[in-house]
Amino acid sequence: MTLSTIGSDQRSVLRTLAGRVTGNFIDGRWTPSSSPDTITVLDPSTGREIGTVPASSAADIDAAVAAARTAQPGWAALTPAARSKFLLDIATLTEELLEEISIIEAVDAGKPITAVRDEELPGVIDAMRFFAGAARTLPAPSSGDYLEGVSSIMRREPVGVAAGITPWNYPLLQAVAKVFPALATGNTYVLKPAETTPYSTAWLAEIVARVLPDGVFNVVFGTGAVAGDALARHPKVDVVSFTGSIETGRKVGIAAADGVKKAIMELGGNSPVIVFGDADLESALDAIAIGGLYNTGQECMSASRVIVHASLLDAFVDGLKARCSREKLGDVLDPTTTIGPLNSAQQRDRVLAKIEARTSGARVVAGGENCEGDGFFFPPTIVVGVADDEELVQEEIFGPVFTVQTFETEEQAIALANGTRYGLASSVFTSNVGTATRVQNALNFGTVWVNNHLVFAADLPVSGFGASGIGTENAEAGLLEYTRLKHVMVDNR
Repeated sequence: MTLSTIGSDQRSVLRTLAGRVTGNFIDGRWTPSSSPDTITVLDPSTGREIGTVPASSAADIDAAVAAARTAQPGWAALTPAARSKFLLDIATLTEELLEEISIIEAVDAGKPITAVRDEELPGVIDAMRFFAGAARTLPAPSSGDYLEGVSSIMRREPVGVAAGITPWNYPLLQAVAKVFPALATGNTYVLKPAETTPYSTAWLAEIVARVLPDGVFNVVFGTGAVAGDALARHPKVDVVSFTGSIETGRKVGIAAADGVKKAIMELGGNSPVIVFGDADLESALDAIAIGGLYNTGQECMSASRVIVHASLLDAFVDGLKARCSREKLGDVLDPTTTIGPLNSAQQRDRVLAKIEARTSGARVVAGGENCEGDGFFFPPTIVVGVADDEELVQEEIFGPVFTVQTFETEEQAIALANGTRYGLASSVFTSNVGTATRVQNALNFGTVWVNNHLVFAADLPVSGFGASGIGTENAEAGLLEYTRLKHVMVDNR
Protein backbone atom coordinates (compact mmCIF):
# COMPACT_ATOMS: atom_id res chain seq x y z
CA MET A 1 0.00 0.00 0.00
CA THR A 2 1.45 3.35 -1.06
CA LEU A 3 0.19 6.22 1.03
CA SER A 4 -0.02 9.86 0.04
CA THR A 5 1.40 12.65 2.17
CA ILE A 6 -1.99 13.33 3.71
CA GLY A 7 -1.54 15.06 7.02
CA SER A 8 2.16 15.84 6.54
CA ASP A 9 1.67 19.31 8.05
CA GLN A 10 -0.45 17.90 10.86
CA ARG A 11 2.31 15.43 11.68
CA SER A 12 4.51 18.38 12.63
CA VAL A 13 2.45 18.59 15.85
CA LEU A 14 3.81 15.21 16.88
CA ARG A 15 7.34 15.91 15.66
CA THR A 16 7.41 19.10 17.73
CA LEU A 17 6.31 17.22 20.84
CA ALA A 18 8.88 14.49 20.16
CA GLY A 19 11.57 17.16 20.05
CA ARG A 20 10.64 18.33 23.54
CA VAL A 21 10.94 14.83 25.02
CA THR A 22 14.54 15.10 26.15
CA GLY A 23 14.35 12.57 28.97
CA ASN A 24 11.83 11.32 31.50
CA PHE A 25 9.19 13.54 33.09
CA ILE A 26 10.15 13.63 36.76
CA ASP A 27 9.15 16.13 39.45
CA GLY A 28 7.40 18.43 36.97
CA ARG A 29 10.07 18.69 34.27
CA TRP A 30 11.89 16.80 31.52
CA THR A 31 14.91 15.19 33.17
CA PRO A 32 17.82 13.60 31.28
CA SER A 33 18.00 9.84 31.61
CA SER A 34 20.97 8.18 33.26
CA SER A 35 20.96 5.67 30.40
CA PRO A 36 22.65 6.50 27.08
CA ASP A 37 20.36 4.08 25.24
CA THR A 38 17.27 5.20 23.35
CA ILE A 39 14.18 3.64 21.76
CA THR A 40 13.22 4.66 18.22
CA VAL A 41 9.50 5.32 17.76
CA LEU A 42 7.96 4.70 14.32
CA ASP A 43 4.83 6.05 12.61
CA PRO A 44 2.72 2.90 11.96
CA SER A 45 1.13 4.46 8.86
CA THR A 46 4.45 5.09 7.13
CA GLY A 47 7.07 3.06 8.95
CA ARG A 48 9.14 6.25 9.32
CA GLU A 49 10.79 7.50 12.48
CA ILE A 50 8.90 9.96 14.69
CA GLY A 51 11.57 10.39 17.35
CA THR A 52 13.33 8.66 20.21
CA VAL A 53 12.73 8.27 23.94
CA PRO A 54 15.10 7.07 26.68
CA ALA A 55 15.58 3.40 27.39
CA SER A 56 15.52 4.21 31.10
CA SER A 57 17.57 2.48 33.74
CA ALA A 58 16.67 1.40 37.27
CA ALA A 59 18.27 4.65 38.48
CA ASP A 60 15.69 6.63 36.49
CA ILE A 61 12.92 4.63 38.13
CA ASP A 62 14.44 5.42 41.54
CA ALA A 63 14.37 9.15 40.76
CA ALA A 64 10.75 9.08 39.59
CA VAL A 65 9.56 7.05 42.59
CA ALA A 66 11.46 9.35 44.96
CA ALA A 67 9.69 12.37 43.46
CA ALA A 68 6.31 10.69 43.80
CA ARG A 69 7.08 9.63 47.39
CA THR A 70 8.06 13.16 48.37
CA ALA A 71 4.93 14.67 46.83
CA GLN A 72 2.47 12.10 48.18
CA PRO A 73 1.83 13.35 51.75
CA GLY A 74 1.01 16.86 50.61
CA TRP A 75 -1.22 15.63 47.80
CA ALA A 76 -3.06 13.22 50.12
CA ALA A 77 -3.59 16.00 52.69
CA LEU A 78 -5.72 17.98 50.24
CA THR A 79 -9.46 17.65 50.54
CA PRO A 80 -11.25 15.48 47.95
CA ALA A 81 -12.82 18.67 46.62
CA ALA A 82 -9.40 20.26 46.05
CA ARG A 83 -8.02 17.19 44.25
CA SER A 84 -11.20 17.02 42.20
CA LYS A 85 -10.77 20.63 41.08
CA PHE A 86 -7.20 19.94 39.92
CA LEU A 87 -8.33 16.94 37.87
CA LEU A 88 -11.30 18.80 36.38
CA ASP A 89 -8.89 21.52 35.23
CA ILE A 90 -6.84 18.87 33.38
CA ALA A 91 -10.03 17.64 31.69
CA THR A 92 -10.86 21.17 30.60
CA LEU A 93 -7.37 21.70 29.16
CA THR A 94 -7.60 18.41 27.30
CA GLU A 95 -10.93 19.40 25.82
CA GLU A 96 -9.53 22.76 24.73
CA LEU A 97 -6.62 21.01 23.02
CA LEU A 98 -8.69 18.19 21.54
CA GLU A 99 -7.48 18.64 17.96
CA GLU A 100 -3.82 18.60 19.03
CA ILE A 101 -4.04 15.45 21.13
CA SER A 102 -6.22 13.80 18.47
CA ILE A 103 -3.40 14.14 15.94
CA ILE A 104 -0.79 12.91 18.42
CA GLU A 105 -2.81 9.87 19.48
CA ALA A 106 -3.87 9.00 15.93
CA VAL A 107 -0.37 9.08 14.43
CA ASP A 108 1.48 7.60 17.40
CA ALA A 109 -0.93 4.69 17.88
CA GLY A 110 -1.99 4.25 14.24
CA LYS A 111 -5.71 5.01 14.64
CA PRO A 112 -8.04 6.80 12.23
CA ILE A 113 -8.30 10.37 13.46
CA THR A 114 -12.07 10.46 13.09
CA ALA A 115 -12.42 7.58 15.56
CA VAL A 116 -9.94 9.17 17.97
CA ARG A 117 -11.42 12.67 17.86
CA ASP A 118 -15.11 11.80 17.67
CA GLU A 119 -15.34 8.61 19.73
CA GLU A 120 -12.34 7.78 21.88
CA LEU A 121 -11.18 11.13 23.28
CA PRO A 122 -14.63 12.38 24.34
CA GLY A 123 -14.81 9.20 26.41
CA VAL A 124 -11.34 9.86 27.83
CA ILE A 125 -12.34 13.37 28.91
CA ASP A 126 -15.53 11.99 30.42
CA ALA A 127 -13.43 9.48 32.39
CA MET A 128 -11.26 12.30 33.73
CA ARG A 129 -14.36 14.07 35.01
CA PHE A 130 -15.94 10.89 36.35
CA PHE A 131 -12.96 10.02 38.54
CA ALA A 132 -12.54 13.64 39.61
CA GLY A 133 -16.05 13.61 41.04
CA ALA A 134 -16.27 10.01 42.22
CA ALA A 135 -13.49 10.44 44.79
CA ARG A 136 -15.69 12.87 46.69
CA THR A 137 -18.18 10.14 47.55
CA LEU A 138 -15.98 7.17 48.48
CA PRO A 139 -17.98 4.36 50.10
CA ALA A 140 -16.93 2.56 53.28
CA PRO A 141 -18.59 0.22 55.79
CA SER A 142 -20.75 2.04 58.30
CA SER A 143 -19.07 3.42 61.40
CA GLY A 144 -20.77 2.62 64.66
CA ASP A 145 -20.68 0.94 68.06
CA TYR A 146 -20.19 -2.73 67.19
CA LEU A 147 -18.70 -3.60 70.59
CA GLU A 148 -19.92 -2.33 73.93
CA GLY A 149 -18.07 0.82 74.95
CA VAL A 150 -16.11 1.03 71.70
CA SER A 151 -16.85 3.16 68.65
CA SER A 152 -15.57 2.01 65.24
CA ILE A 153 -14.66 4.50 62.52
CA MET A 154 -13.95 3.36 58.95
CA ARG A 155 -11.57 5.41 56.81
CA ARG A 156 -10.73 5.14 53.11
CA GLU A 157 -7.11 6.21 52.65
CA PRO A 158 -4.76 6.34 49.65
CA VAL A 159 -2.36 3.44 49.27
CA GLY A 160 0.64 5.72 48.64
CA VAL A 161 2.72 5.66 45.45
CA ALA A 162 1.07 3.93 42.50
CA ALA A 163 2.82 2.67 39.38
CA GLY A 164 1.29 1.89 36.01
CA ILE A 165 2.46 0.10 32.87
CA THR A 166 0.23 0.84 29.90
CA PRO A 167 -0.27 -0.97 26.55
CA TRP A 168 0.14 0.41 23.06
CA ASN A 169 -3.43 -0.06 21.83
CA TYR A 170 -5.02 2.71 23.96
CA PRO A 171 -2.14 4.85 25.25
CA LEU A 172 -4.07 7.87 26.53
CA LEU A 173 -7.24 6.05 27.55
CA GLN A 174 -5.31 3.50 29.59
CA ALA A 175 -3.18 6.22 31.19
CA VAL A 176 -6.31 8.02 32.34
CA ALA A 177 -7.99 4.80 33.53
CA LYS A 178 -5.01 4.10 35.78
CA VAL A 179 -3.78 7.54 36.81
CA PHE A 180 -6.96 9.47 37.48
CA PRO A 181 -8.57 7.14 40.06
CA ALA A 182 -5.22 6.94 41.83
CA LEU A 183 -4.71 10.71 41.92
CA ALA A 184 -8.33 11.36 42.84
CA THR A 185 -7.97 9.21 45.96
CA GLY A 186 -4.73 10.86 47.12
CA ASN A 187 -2.00 8.69 45.61
CA THR A 188 0.87 9.93 43.48
CA TYR A 189 1.91 8.17 40.29
CA VAL A 190 4.78 6.89 38.15
CA LEU A 191 3.68 5.73 34.68
CA LYS A 192 5.61 3.78 32.05
CA PRO A 193 3.97 3.80 28.60
CA ALA A 194 4.54 1.15 25.96
CA GLU A 195 7.75 1.51 24.00
CA THR A 196 5.99 2.02 20.65
CA THR A 197 3.43 4.63 21.79
CA PRO A 198 5.01 7.07 24.26
CA TYR A 199 3.92 10.42 22.94
CA SER A 200 0.33 10.88 24.07
CA THR A 201 1.56 10.05 27.58
CA ALA A 202 4.33 12.65 27.16
CA TRP A 203 1.67 15.15 26.09
CA LEU A 204 -0.41 14.31 29.16
CA ALA A 205 2.62 14.86 31.40
CA GLU A 206 3.06 18.37 30.03
CA ILE A 207 -0.64 19.16 30.47
CA VAL A 208 -0.63 17.81 34.02
CA ALA A 209 2.43 19.94 34.82
CA ARG A 210 0.37 23.07 34.11
CA VAL A 211 -2.03 22.11 36.89
CA LEU A 212 -0.66 19.68 39.49
CA PRO A 213 2.10 20.15 42.07
CA ASP A 214 5.51 18.82 41.03
CA GLY A 215 6.07 15.12 41.60
CA VAL A 216 2.41 14.10 41.74
CA PHE A 217 2.58 12.62 38.24
CA ASN A 218 5.78 11.26 36.69
CA VAL A 219 6.49 9.47 33.41
CA VAL A 220 9.40 7.15 32.65
CA PHE A 221 10.09 5.58 29.27
CA GLY A 222 11.86 2.33 28.58
CA THR A 223 11.54 -1.38 28.02
CA GLY A 224 9.43 -3.71 30.07
CA ALA A 225 12.41 -5.91 30.86
CA VAL A 226 14.33 -3.06 32.51
CA ALA A 227 12.13 -0.08 33.36
CA GLY A 228 8.91 -2.05 33.80
CA ASP A 229 10.55 -4.66 35.98
CA ALA A 230 12.28 -2.04 38.13
CA LEU A 231 9.00 -0.20 38.60
CA ALA A 232 7.05 -3.31 39.58
CA ARG A 233 9.76 -4.37 42.04
CA HIS A 234 10.47 -0.99 43.55
CA PRO A 235 10.20 -1.20 47.36
CA LYS A 236 8.65 2.28 47.61
CA VAL A 237 5.86 1.57 45.10
CA ASP A 238 2.71 0.47 46.92
CA VAL A 239 0.42 -0.69 44.09
CA VAL A 240 1.11 -1.67 40.47
CA SER A 241 -1.41 -1.59 37.61
CA PHE A 242 -0.57 -3.41 34.40
CA THR A 243 -2.40 -3.96 31.12
CA GLY A 244 -0.91 -6.32 28.56
CA SER A 245 -0.21 -9.97 27.82
CA ILE A 246 -0.63 -12.86 30.24
CA GLU A 247 3.06 -13.72 29.99
CA THR A 248 4.24 -10.22 30.93
CA GLY A 249 1.47 -9.94 33.52
CA ARG A 250 2.82 -12.99 35.30
CA LYS A 251 6.22 -11.32 35.57
CA VAL A 252 4.68 -8.11 36.91
CA GLY A 253 2.58 -10.08 39.37
CA ILE A 254 5.58 -12.07 40.62
CA ALA A 255 7.60 -8.87 41.02
CA ALA A 256 4.77 -7.25 42.96
CA ALA A 257 4.31 -10.34 45.12
CA ASP A 258 8.00 -10.32 46.01
CA GLY A 259 7.47 -6.84 47.43
CA VAL A 260 4.15 -7.81 49.09
CA LYS A 261 2.30 -5.13 47.14
CA LYS A 262 -1.02 -5.08 45.37
CA ALA A 263 -1.20 -5.76 41.62
CA ILE A 264 -4.12 -4.82 39.37
CA MET A 265 -3.85 -6.63 36.04
CA GLU A 266 -5.92 -6.69 32.87
CA LEU A 267 -4.38 -9.39 30.72
CA GLY A 268 -6.33 -9.50 27.50
CA GLY A 269 -8.92 -11.79 25.99
CA ASN A 270 -10.30 -13.57 22.97
CA SER A 271 -13.95 -12.67 23.20
CA PRO A 272 -16.59 -15.20 22.12
CA VAL A 273 -19.58 -13.83 20.22
CA ILE A 274 -22.53 -16.25 20.21
CA VAL A 275 -25.11 -15.68 17.46
CA PHE A 276 -28.28 -17.74 17.89
CA GLY A 277 -30.57 -18.72 15.03
CA ASP A 278 -33.27 -16.28 16.15
CA ALA A 279 -30.96 -13.26 16.28
CA ASP A 280 -31.64 -10.13 14.22
CA LEU A 281 -28.88 -10.99 11.77
CA GLU A 282 -28.38 -7.58 10.17
CA SER A 283 -28.17 -5.84 13.54
CA ALA A 284 -25.82 -8.52 14.86
CA LEU A 285 -23.56 -8.23 11.81
CA ASP A 286 -23.33 -4.46 12.22
CA ALA A 287 -22.36 -4.74 15.89
CA ILE A 288 -19.88 -7.57 15.31
CA ALA A 289 -18.17 -5.84 12.37
CA ILE A 290 -17.70 -2.68 14.43
CA GLY A 291 -16.68 -4.64 17.51
CA GLY A 292 -14.09 -6.65 15.58
CA LEU A 293 -12.58 -3.95 13.39
CA TYR A 294 -12.44 -0.97 15.73
CA ASN A 295 -8.81 0.01 16.32
CA THR A 296 -7.88 -2.56 13.66
CA GLY A 297 -8.91 -5.32 16.04
CA GLN A 298 -6.21 -4.28 18.53
CA GLU A 299 -8.67 -4.40 21.40
CA CYS A 300 -8.76 -6.80 24.34
CA MET A 301 -12.53 -7.04 24.03
CA SER A 302 -12.61 -7.31 20.23
CA ALA A 303 -15.46 -9.32 18.71
CA SER A 304 -12.96 -11.72 17.21
CA ARG A 305 -14.24 -15.23 18.00
CA VAL A 306 -17.67 -15.74 16.43
CA ILE A 307 -19.73 -18.83 17.32
CA VAL A 308 -22.77 -18.86 15.03
CA HIS A 309 -25.69 -21.26 14.78
CA ALA A 310 -25.10 -23.65 11.88
CA SER A 311 -28.32 -22.55 10.15
CA LEU A 312 -26.94 -19.00 9.79
CA LEU A 313 -23.38 -19.80 8.70
CA ASP A 314 -23.57 -18.93 5.02
CA ALA A 315 -25.69 -15.80 5.52
CA PHE A 316 -23.48 -14.66 8.38
CA VAL A 317 -20.21 -15.10 6.49
CA ASP A 318 -21.60 -13.38 3.39
CA GLY A 319 -22.84 -10.47 5.49
CA LEU A 320 -19.55 -10.12 7.35
CA LYS A 321 -17.56 -10.24 4.10
CA ALA A 322 -19.72 -7.48 2.68
CA ARG A 323 -19.14 -5.27 5.70
CA CYS A 324 -15.38 -5.90 5.66
CA SER A 325 -15.21 -4.97 1.97
CA ARG A 326 -16.63 -1.51 2.74
CA GLU A 327 -13.75 -0.59 5.04
CA LYS A 328 -11.01 1.71 3.80
CA LEU A 329 -7.43 1.14 4.90
CA GLY A 330 -5.19 4.17 4.79
CA ASP A 331 -3.29 6.98 6.43
CA VAL A 332 -4.76 7.69 9.85
CA LEU A 333 -5.00 11.43 9.16
CA ASP A 334 -7.15 10.87 6.05
CA PRO A 335 -10.72 11.51 7.28
CA THR A 336 -12.05 8.80 4.96
CA THR A 337 -9.87 6.09 6.52
CA THR A 338 -11.81 3.60 8.64
CA ILE A 339 -9.03 1.09 9.39
CA GLY A 340 -5.50 2.13 10.25
CA PRO A 341 -2.31 0.07 10.42
CA LEU A 342 -1.32 -2.41 13.06
CA ASN A 343 0.90 -0.91 15.72
CA SER A 344 4.21 -2.31 14.49
CA ALA A 345 5.81 -4.62 11.98
CA GLN A 346 6.23 -7.15 14.78
CA GLN A 347 2.51 -7.10 15.56
CA ARG A 348 1.64 -7.49 11.88
CA ASP A 349 3.98 -10.48 11.67
CA ARG A 350 2.40 -12.04 14.78
CA VAL A 351 -1.08 -11.77 13.29
CA LEU A 352 0.03 -13.28 9.99
CA ALA A 353 1.86 -16.11 11.77
CA LYS A 354 -1.32 -17.09 13.65
CA ILE A 355 -3.26 -17.24 10.39
CA GLU A 356 -0.58 -19.24 8.60
CA ALA A 357 -0.46 -21.73 11.50
CA ARG A 358 -4.16 -22.62 11.08
CA THR A 359 -5.23 -26.23 10.64
CA SER A 360 -6.02 -27.68 7.22
CA GLY A 361 -9.75 -27.46 7.81
CA ALA A 362 -9.70 -23.70 8.43
CA ARG A 363 -10.42 -21.61 5.32
CA VAL A 364 -9.53 -17.95 4.81
CA VAL A 365 -12.51 -16.47 2.97
CA ALA A 366 -11.40 -12.82 3.13
CA GLY A 367 -8.03 -11.11 3.60
CA GLY A 368 -5.29 -13.11 5.25
CA GLU A 369 -2.18 -11.54 3.71
CA ASN A 370 -0.02 -8.50 4.46
CA CYS A 371 -0.72 -5.36 2.45
CA GLU A 372 2.08 -4.22 0.18
CA GLY A 373 3.84 -0.89 0.55
CA ASP A 374 4.65 1.40 3.46
CA GLY A 375 3.25 1.08 6.94
CA PHE A 376 2.07 -1.90 8.94
CA PHE A 377 -1.29 -2.57 7.28
CA PHE A 378 -3.29 -5.79 7.41
CA PRO A 379 -6.72 -6.26 5.81
CA PRO A 380 -9.93 -7.42 7.49
CA THR A 381 -9.73 -11.20 7.55
CA ILE A 382 -12.31 -13.97 8.04
CA VAL A 383 -11.32 -17.57 8.82
CA VAL A 384 -14.06 -20.22 8.74
CA GLY A 385 -13.93 -23.76 10.05
CA VAL A 386 -11.30 -23.27 12.73
CA ALA A 387 -10.78 -26.07 15.21
CA ASP A 388 -11.41 -25.36 18.87
CA ASP A 389 -7.87 -26.24 19.94
CA GLU A 390 -5.91 -24.11 17.48
CA GLU A 391 -4.11 -20.89 18.26
CA LEU A 392 -6.56 -18.63 16.42
CA VAL A 393 -9.26 -19.72 18.86
CA GLN A 394 -7.26 -20.25 22.02
CA GLU A 395 -5.09 -17.13 21.95
CA GLU A 396 -5.63 -13.41 21.51
CA ILE A 397 -5.18 -12.37 17.86
CA PHE A 398 -5.04 -8.58 18.28
CA GLY A 399 -5.68 -7.81 14.63
CA PRO A 400 -8.63 -7.34 12.25
CA VAL A 401 -9.36 -11.07 12.19
CA PHE A 402 -12.63 -12.94 12.72
CA THR A 403 -12.75 -16.67 13.33
CA VAL A 404 -16.08 -18.38 12.71
CA GLN A 405 -17.23 -21.61 14.35
CA THR A 406 -20.68 -23.21 14.34
CA PHE A 407 -22.92 -24.82 16.96
CA GLU A 408 -26.17 -26.75 17.05
CA THR A 409 -27.26 -26.57 20.71
CA GLU A 410 -27.13 -23.95 23.46
CA GLU A 411 -24.96 -26.21 25.58
CA GLN A 412 -22.47 -26.60 22.74
CA ALA A 413 -22.32 -22.82 22.22
CA ILE A 414 -21.59 -22.23 25.91
CA ALA A 415 -18.90 -24.90 25.97
CA LEU A 416 -17.18 -23.39 22.93
CA ALA A 417 -17.38 -19.89 24.38
CA ASN A 418 -15.94 -20.92 27.75
CA GLY A 419 -13.28 -23.11 26.15
CA THR A 420 -10.27 -20.79 26.56
CA ARG A 421 -8.16 -19.50 29.44
CA TYR A 422 -9.47 -15.97 28.84
CA GLY A 423 -12.42 -14.45 30.68
CA LEU A 424 -12.55 -10.76 29.82
CA ALA A 425 -15.58 -10.12 27.59
CA SER A 426 -18.23 -11.90 25.53
CA SER A 427 -21.53 -11.24 23.79
CA VAL A 428 -24.79 -13.00 22.99
CA PHE A 429 -27.14 -12.22 20.10
CA THR A 430 -30.67 -13.57 20.39
CA SER A 431 -34.27 -12.36 20.35
CA ASN A 432 -35.23 -14.72 23.19
CA VAL A 433 -34.92 -13.20 26.67
CA GLY A 434 -34.80 -16.64 28.26
CA THR A 435 -31.90 -17.72 26.09
CA ALA A 436 -30.08 -14.46 26.81
CA THR A 437 -30.56 -14.86 30.56
CA ARG A 438 -29.41 -18.48 30.70
CA VAL A 439 -26.37 -17.93 28.50
CA GLN A 440 -25.18 -14.70 30.10
CA ASN A 441 -25.31 -16.44 33.47
CA ALA A 442 -23.30 -19.39 32.15
CA LEU A 443 -20.52 -17.38 30.47
CA ASN A 444 -17.30 -17.05 32.50
CA PHE A 445 -16.45 -13.51 31.49
CA GLY A 446 -16.23 -10.25 33.37
CA THR A 447 -18.37 -8.44 30.80
CA VAL A 448 -21.25 -9.92 28.82
CA TRP A 449 -23.12 -7.87 26.23
CA VAL A 450 -26.54 -8.89 24.93
CA ASN A 451 -27.31 -7.86 21.33
CA ASN A 452 -24.32 -5.53 21.29
CA HIS A 453 -20.54 -5.57 21.60
CA LEU A 454 -17.72 -3.24 22.67
CA VAL A 455 -19.87 -0.73 24.52
CA PHE A 456 -18.46 0.71 27.75
CA ALA A 457 -17.90 3.90 29.74
CA ALA A 458 -15.89 5.14 32.72
CA ASP A 459 -18.72 4.42 35.15
CA LEU A 460 -18.91 0.75 34.09
CA PRO A 461 -16.46 -1.80 35.54
CA VAL A 462 -13.96 -3.83 33.52
CA SER A 463 -12.90 -7.04 35.27
CA GLY A 464 -11.10 -10.04 33.87
CA PHE A 465 -12.00 -13.56 34.96
CA GLY A 466 -9.61 -16.50 34.74
CA ALA A 467 -6.30 -15.65 33.10
CA SER A 468 -7.66 -12.29 31.91
CA GLY A 469 -6.66 -10.52 35.08
CA ILE A 470 -7.01 -9.56 38.70
CA GLY A 471 -8.92 -6.57 40.00
CA THR A 472 -11.09 -3.98 38.28
CA GLU A 473 -10.63 -0.83 36.24
CA ASN A 474 -13.22 1.94 35.84
CA ALA A 475 -16.32 2.63 37.92
CA GLU A 476 -16.39 2.79 41.71
CA ALA A 477 -14.65 -0.58 41.98
CA GLY A 478 -11.69 0.74 39.99
CA LEU A 479 -11.46 3.76 42.25
CA LEU A 480 -11.39 1.60 45.37
CA GLU A 481 -8.42 -0.39 44.01
CA TYR A 482 -6.25 2.61 44.95
CA THR A 483 -7.49 2.85 48.54
CA ARG A 484 -6.98 0.95 51.76
CA LEU A 485 -9.57 0.57 54.50
CA LYS A 486 -8.48 1.64 57.97
CA HIS A 487 -10.51 0.67 61.04
CA VAL A 488 -10.14 3.06 63.98
CA MET A 489 -11.52 1.85 67.34
CA VAL A 490 -12.12 4.42 70.07
CA ASP A 491 -12.79 3.46 73.68
CA ASN A 492 -15.70 5.71 74.69
CA ARG A 493 -16.20 4.54 78.25
